[in-house]
Amino acid sequence: MKPKRRLNLIIGRKQIAVAGLAVLLGAAVYVNYLYSTPKKVQTAEPQSAAETETARYGEIRFVDSKNGDTDVTVASASSDEYFAQARLDKQKSRDESLEVLRSFWYGGDSTSDELEVIAGDVKAVSGYVETESKVENLLKAQGFSDALCYLTGSTANVIVRTEGLDTAQAAQIKSTLLGEIAIPAENITIVEIK
Repeated sequence: MKPKRRLNLIIGRKQIAVAGLAVLLGAAVYVNYLYSTPKKVQTAEPQSAAETETARYGEIRFVDSKNGDTDVTVASASSDEYFAQARLDKQKSRDESLEVLRSFWYGGDSTSDELEVIAGDVKAVSGYVETESKVENLLKAQGFSDALCYLTGSTANVIVRTEGLDTAQAAQIKSTLLGEIAIPAENITIVEIK
């Protein structure tokens, strides 16, 4: 007689890891399905059911005003909301960046060279935050009703609220920015919010 073989029902670490990854993959597919289903988007003043459009997550739409002008005017209340939301998003993004750097710093398995790089990154982020705040305050002091500044390694984006940005004001913004940080003038982008 042959001896019977026993099934080994012991679950190891590899099987648990594979099962966990399968569950995560299933959850990701489900979330993707939820966000990719068409949703109804209504315009500010729908004239008929034909003006209700279908939009997909991540889809880009170009809009134009009804009289053919390509300028889009943002109402004061919505520009206030824009600047408030943009400040919150910027702060959240900076906090997340610093949290990632903190987790690397306190992770315990970093070499001294890696710790120096992390310390340099933290110093750079804090320098950007300080310079952005300074530029925003200087622009407000120069007469712009509101301003936001986003700095990266070699680029700067400035968003200002004005009733009409002229060449002198654009030069004033660039001059203010270049007085605080050394970047090429062609890497400065100025966006106007009315």
